[in-house]
Amino acid sequence: MAKFGGNEFIGFSVPLVFEGRYFIMEPGNPPNITVVREIKGTPVFEVLKNEPSSNPNTGVSKTPPGIITISDKESSRFLYKIRPGSETSVAFGILDGGEISVTISDKKIQVGSITLKNNIFTGNMAGVIVRPDGSVAIGAPIPTQVLSWLSS
Repeated sequence: MAKFGGNEFIGFSVPLVFEGRYFIMEPGNPPNITVVREIKGTPVFEVLKNEPSSNPNTGVSKTPPGIITISDKESSRFLYKIRPGSETSVAFGILDGGEISVTISDKKIQVGSITLKNNIFTGNMAGVIVRPDGSVAIGAPIPTQVLSWLSS
């Protein structure tokens, strides 16, 4: 079990999903964030334990203060950026060119104007799903393929 933002994750700690990317958090100071997505049945890591991970599909960079930025290599479109810390922040690029911000602290997970506190996500459930248009859903199943990677 892991606890992020006052929310308990029993099984796997996947507080965020964006465009098929699974944001996995592990306790630590700051928490370790790994971002993985599936391409043709294979896991592709964009971020691995707070470090950019080179891959053929996205451009990844990290600034000296530790902000990790991910963009699409083909279109150069900004996808997201992560600032790990005791209050981790993530900003997602959305279709209209704007951004939607997420904050994960010890008390809550906040996505735009939505705040999650004191929830329990069990087994194969992800916390918050952010869609490319900026809309948000709460609690969605993690695909079996992704669960198998998390189990190994």
